[in-house]
Amino acid sequence: MVQPATTQSNARIPLNQLKRGQRATVDCSALTELPERERCLLAAMGMADACKVRVCRSGSPCIIQVDTTRIGLSRELASRITVTLCDRE
Repeated sequence: MVQPATTQSNARIPLNQLKRGQRATVDCSALTELPERERCLLAAMGMADACKVRVCRSGSPCIIQVDTTRIGLSRELASRITVTLCDRE
């Protein structure tokens, strides 16, 4: 029996490693490891568990879009948020 090829789309990677235009789903465990103050600020801007994000600018700051809101994140914060790449739509 032939095993299906594994794709990297299921791998969790830091948000700051995504390129402009890539879409991903935020990993819930990544948010729980952040300090409460950072979690609350991100939640107030729409970034919650399993939300979909799109990278508008990679680098520092990392600018992401959640729904219709754009959020600027420091490279350090973006490196602590893990995501799973979304399949192409």
